Amino acid sequence: MESTTDQSLSLTSLIDQKQVVITLITDLEKLRTISKKLKLDSSVELIDDVIDRIKQQAFSVAIVGEFKRGKSTLINAFLGSEILPSDILPCSATLNRVTHGLKPQLKITFKDGREEELEIDRLKEYVTKLTPESEETATTIEEATVYFPIRHDNVDIIDTPGLNDDVSMTAVTLSVLPRVEAAVMVMMAPAVFSAYERDFLENKLLTNDLGRVIFVVNAIDRCTRPGDKERLLENAVDRLQKYILSRAEEQFGKDSEDYKVYIKKIGKPKVFGISAEQALAAKLNGDEEGLVQSGFAEFQAALEEFLTTGQGAVRLQVAVNRAIASGSEILTAINIQEKALAMRQEEFNAAYEKSVAEIAALREKKKEEMRLIDRATENVRYNVRPLLNQLEDKIKHAAEQTVNNAIIEKGELRNKKALSEKLAKAVSNSVQNVGQRMADQIQSEIQHGLEREIDRLKEFAESVDQTLKQIEMNFLEIDADANRKVSGGGEAIAAAVSVFTGFGGIWSGYKKAGLKGAAIGGAASLATAFGGGAVIALLGLPFTWPAILAISVVSIFTGGWLTDVVFSGERVEAFKTNYKEKVLKEIEKQLKVNPIHQQVDDQISQTFASLKQTLNQEVEALLDNTQSTLSETSRKRGSDLMQTETERRELSDIRAETERILGNAQRLSDELVQILSV
Repeated sequence: MESTTDQSLSLTSLIDQKQVVITLITDLEKLRTISKKLKLDSSVELIDDVIDRIKQQAFSVAIVGEFKRGKSTLINAFLGSEILPSDILPCSATLNRVTHGLKPQLKITFKDGREEELEIDRLKEYVTKLTPESEETATTIEEATVYFPIRHDNVDIIDTPGLNDDVSMTAVTLSVLPRVEAAVMVMMAPAVFSAYERDFLENKLLTNDLGRVIFVVNAIDRCTRPGDKERLLENAVDRLQKYILSRAEEQFGKDSEDYKVYIKKIGKPKVFGISAEQALAAKLNGDEEGLVQSGFAEFQAALEEFLTTGQGAVRLQVAVNRAIASGSEILTAINIQEKALAMRQEEFNAAYEKSVAEIAALREKKKEEMRLIDRATENVRYNVRPLLNQLEDKIKHAAEQTVNNAIIEKGELRNKKALSEKLAKAVSNSVQNVGQRMADQIQSEIQHGLEREIDRLKEFAESVDQTLKQIEMNFLEIDADANRKVSGGGEAIAAAVSVFTGFGGIWSGYKKAGLKGAAIGGAASLATAFGGGAVIALLGLPFTWPAILAISVVSIFTGGWLTDVVFSGERVEAFKTNYKEKVLKEIEKQLKVNPIHQQVDDQISQTFASLKQTLNQEVEALLDNTQSTLSETSRKRGSDLMQTETERRELSDIRAETERILGNAQRLSDELVQILSV
């Protein structure tokens, strides 16, 4: 069987990563078979879960930008085919998802849950304003999915509606961003950073989302004079760098450790100059030189590397941790079984009783850890509450300031409907901006609370590891254990790995990342070593990280929430006074019918419940497997079922295969730690 040892591991492309994933799944399936044979049933369930997740997971890349920036042409260049309609007005709230399929096909998902499969060339009838009929049809559509034989079958490309003065379009785009691995923001040469693009960067995009954005300046071929292209891209990088530093300083404080970690992790903004039109033509004509000249090849390679060394590395690490944990459990079970069957009865009884008591004590300790996690949940709620309590006042203040600062000509009072729409758009935008900034603070508080709790669990993770090793030592002779230090692959397994999948896997990696972490402030915590969200993802917690507050505020204050505001007064100041009063009442009404406090509270509960679930699953799996090994060994002793020569050879083969897999997994883990550590 091909193993990770037989490959030259490189995770800089999606193809390389896919090969590693295939090998890793094969090794996990072997460990599953061995675990089942040894009656380590809890390991079987956890291995199945990891295999299912790694098989089903796909990368999602959102393409964002204003209308007529070449987004559809860029996606068509990815596909090497003119699939998405271009230069036609998009509909207000429809997402186009391009995913892998053996043949081109279109599926329309309607808002009422209906689905319809169509020929792919009918897409423009459903997602554009080509005709009044297509525009009306589009209002009933949730999403259009285009199936196409993409080169990388684990990447979904999402074409978002756009960033412009249609707030519903912007709202849909913002709701997508927290759920994707990367976003490509498309701007147009030679004039980058329009008013809407600046607003998106300064007010709409969450600080934590910035690290997932790659910036593209399309139509770079318009820069024809020598040096124009380079100057344009350098200017874009400089402006983005200043913006990122400003946002990070505002959120974290310039002298904080979080600020240093964030800036180091983000690095320089990724800006690429491309010509999507040239790239599409080059792909259609098989023109490799033209593809390179378009800048698209460099951009696509960078996007692949970005995906594989970011979320891709995290996903692999979760699976590798499982392989290390299950492999270690198998070796422990074999060691106990071999030695226990050779022990005198009184020695076995003493070791058995001591081990059972240690398992029971560890279960009690786990209960206490669960209570401490509950306390941490309440602490985060307490810390977030003042921020939530400020939300209404800050939103009202933003609305008042917007109305006060609005420039209204006397003539505009003659068309109060148009004036109301103008102000409503401005007020909605300012209110949403407040929501985004507040969401940054609240999301940061929740994330820090979770990271602190994971950090605190280091001691418990180590105690679990030590207890299980002690149970193994209850049945092993010290000299026999000392003689077995090297696996079949030449790796020092026993001292190098932790059997505690999520937590131990992280702490094992953390120790290896210590030197890197020390360079940025002592590596005092996991977050310092690996950077913010990676710590949470490394545990494989079964939840995404939605910016619940930001999405809620955007959805509440989008569209016609001010259409019922009735106003009077013929003078500008009288109009503003009356309008403000009505707007403030409407804000109170919207916040009452949309309980954001409860949504955030639920998010905090779900977050820490996921941590408890992971902790419980991992610890119980280890304890159940250890108890099962002890019980099975006791049964064999009671029945005088001593090992036959065939069984000994079989266990020896299992040991060798497991040690080989463990060695491969540990080497891959070392590489992933280097990628993930800051």
